Amino acid sequence: MDLIQIDDDGQLFISPALDSYGPLEAGRVDVVIDLEGGLDTCIPTLPERCLYVYFRIGDDDERQPTMNKLRAIARMAAALIRDGHVVLSHCEMGFNRSALVAGLILVELGLPGPVAISRLRERRPGALYNPNFAALLESATADA
Repeated sequence: MDLIQIDDDGQLFISPALDSYGPLEAGRVDVVIDLEGGLDTCIPTLPERCLYVYFRIGDDDERQPTMNKLRAIARMAAALIRDGHVVLSHCEMGFNRSALVAGLILVELGLPGPVAISRLRERRPGALYNPNFAALLESATADA
Protein backbone atom coordinates (compact mmCIF):
# COMPACT_ATOMS: atom_id res chain seq x y z
CA MET A 1 0.00 0.00 0.00
CA ASP A 2 1.38 3.36 -1.04
CA LEU A 3 0.52 6.66 0.53
CA ILE A 4 0.17 9.38 -2.10
CA GLN A 5 1.08 12.80 -0.78
CA ILE A 6 -1.41 15.44 -1.91
CA ASP A 7 -0.24 18.60 -0.17
CA ASP A 8 3.23 20.14 -0.17
CA ASP A 9 3.75 19.78 3.58
CA GLY A 10 3.22 16.04 4.01
CA GLN A 11 0.00 16.38 6.00
CA LEU A 12 -2.59 15.12 3.50
CA PHE A 13 -2.45 11.73 1.79
CA ILE A 14 -4.73 9.40 -0.15
CA SER A 15 -4.36 5.66 -0.60
CA PRO A 16 -6.10 2.48 -1.60
CA ALA A 17 -7.38 0.02 1.03
CA LEU A 18 -5.28 -0.41 4.17
CA ASP A 19 -3.69 -3.73 5.01
CA SER A 20 -1.30 -2.67 7.77
CA TYR A 21 -0.62 0.30 10.00
CA GLY A 22 3.14 0.35 9.28
CA PRO A 23 3.06 2.82 6.36
CA LEU A 24 0.70 5.07 8.30
CA GLU A 25 3.01 5.11 11.30
CA ALA A 26 6.02 5.80 9.07
CA GLY A 27 4.11 8.70 7.48
CA ARG A 28 3.03 10.02 10.91
CA VAL A 29 -0.65 9.61 9.94
CA ASP A 30 -2.82 10.10 13.00
CA VAL A 31 -6.19 10.73 11.30
CA VAL A 32 -7.75 8.17 8.94
CA ILE A 33 -10.88 8.82 6.89
CA ASP A 34 -12.21 5.48 5.62
CA LEU A 35 -14.70 5.72 2.76
CA GLU A 36 -14.91 2.07 1.68
CA GLY A 37 -16.90 -0.90 2.95
CA GLY A 38 -15.71 -2.60 6.13
CA LEU A 39 -13.81 -1.25 9.09
CA ASP A 40 -10.01 -1.17 8.99
CA THR A 41 -8.77 -3.74 11.49
CA CYS A 42 -5.18 -2.45 11.37
CA ILE A 43 -6.00 0.85 13.09
CA PRO A 44 -4.50 0.95 16.59
CA THR A 45 -6.95 1.15 19.46
CA LEU A 46 -4.58 2.75 21.96
CA PRO A 47 -5.87 5.97 23.55
CA GLU A 48 -5.34 9.11 21.45
CA ARG A 49 -3.23 7.24 18.88
CA CYS A 50 -5.41 7.62 15.80
CA LEU A 51 -8.66 9.39 15.03
CA TYR A 52 -10.62 7.03 12.77
CA VAL A 53 -13.59 8.32 10.79
CA TYR A 54 -15.68 5.74 8.95
CA PHE A 55 -18.14 7.06 6.41
CA ARG A 56 -18.80 4.67 3.56
CA ILE A 57 -19.94 6.28 0.34
CA GLY A 58 -20.70 4.74 -3.03
CA ASP A 59 -18.53 5.18 -6.08
CA ASP A 60 -21.06 4.99 -8.88
CA ASP A 61 -22.24 7.55 -11.38
CA GLU A 62 -25.90 7.44 -10.38
CA ARG A 63 -25.93 8.33 -6.70
CA GLN A 64 -24.50 11.52 -5.25
CA PRO A 65 -22.79 11.27 -1.86
CA THR A 66 -24.17 13.11 1.16
CA MET A 67 -22.28 16.37 0.76
CA ASN A 68 -23.20 17.97 4.07
CA LYS A 69 -21.50 15.13 5.97
CA LEU A 70 -18.52 15.04 3.58
CA ARG A 71 -18.07 18.80 3.94
CA ALA A 72 -18.19 18.46 7.74
CA ILE A 73 -15.52 15.74 7.59
CA ALA A 74 -13.42 17.96 5.30
CA ARG A 75 -13.74 20.95 7.66
CA MET A 76 -12.69 18.79 10.61
CA ALA A 77 -9.73 17.35 8.68
CA ALA A 78 -8.61 20.82 7.54
CA ALA A 79 -8.74 22.07 11.13
CA LEU A 80 -6.66 19.09 12.26
CA ILE A 81 -4.12 19.69 9.48
CA ARG A 82 -3.85 23.34 10.55
CA ASP A 83 -3.15 22.03 14.06
CA GLY A 84 -0.27 19.85 12.79
CA HIS A 85 -1.98 16.48 12.32
CA VAL A 86 -1.45 14.19 9.33
CA VAL A 87 -4.58 13.00 7.52
CA LEU A 88 -5.17 10.03 5.22
CA SER A 89 -8.31 9.74 3.10
CA HIS A 90 -8.69 6.25 1.69
CA CYS A 91 -11.04 4.06 -0.29
CA GLU A 92 -10.70 0.73 -2.05
CA MET A 93 -8.52 1.85 -4.96
CA GLY A 94 -7.55 5.39 -3.95
CA PHE A 95 -8.90 7.18 -7.03
CA ASN A 96 -12.41 8.57 -6.56
CA ARG A 97 -13.86 8.60 -3.05
CA SER A 98 -10.56 9.31 -1.33
CA ALA A 99 -9.70 11.97 -3.92
CA LEU A 100 -13.08 13.66 -3.54
CA VAL A 101 -12.63 13.99 0.21
CA ALA A 102 -8.98 15.05 -0.10
CA GLY A 103 -10.09 17.66 -2.64
CA LEU A 104 -12.75 18.96 -0.27
CA ILE A 105 -10.08 19.19 2.43
CA LEU A 106 -7.86 21.18 0.04
CA VAL A 107 -10.80 23.52 -0.63
CA GLU A 108 -11.26 24.00 3.12
CA LEU A 109 -7.54 24.80 3.29
CA GLY A 110 -8.02 27.56 0.69
CA LEU A 111 -7.56 26.03 -2.77
CA PRO A 112 -10.24 26.64 -5.39
CA GLY A 113 -12.02 23.47 -6.55
CA PRO A 114 -10.45 23.43 -10.05
CA VAL A 115 -6.96 23.82 -8.56
CA ALA A 116 -7.67 20.97 -6.12
CA ILE A 117 -8.71 18.75 -9.04
CA SER A 118 -5.50 19.56 -10.93
CA ARG A 119 -3.40 18.86 -7.85
CA LEU A 120 -5.08 15.50 -7.25
CA ARG A 121 -4.75 14.40 -10.87
CA GLU A 122 -1.11 15.48 -10.96
CA ARG A 123 -0.20 13.58 -7.80
CA ARG A 124 -2.51 10.58 -8.38
CA PRO A 125 -2.82 9.98 -12.15
CA GLY A 126 -6.29 8.64 -12.88
CA ALA A 127 -7.85 10.36 -9.85
CA LEU A 128 -11.43 11.59 -10.05
CA TYR A 129 -12.38 9.61 -13.14
CA ASN A 130 -15.95 9.64 -11.79
CA PRO A 131 -17.33 12.73 -13.59
CA ASN A 132 -19.92 13.41 -10.87
CA PHE A 133 -17.23 13.54 -8.17
CA ALA A 134 -15.09 15.84 -10.34
CA ALA A 135 -18.09 18.13 -10.92
CA LEU A 136 -18.83 18.28 -7.18
CA LEU A 137 -15.27 19.32 -6.48
CA GLU A 138 -15.13 21.72 -9.44
CA SER A 139 -17.86 23.85 -7.91
CA ALA A 140 -16.76 23.51 -4.27
CA THR A 141 -15.92 26.59 -2.24
CA ALA A 142 -14.83 26.87 1.37
CA ASP A 143 -18.06 28.54 2.44
CA ALA A 144 -20.44 26.11 0.69
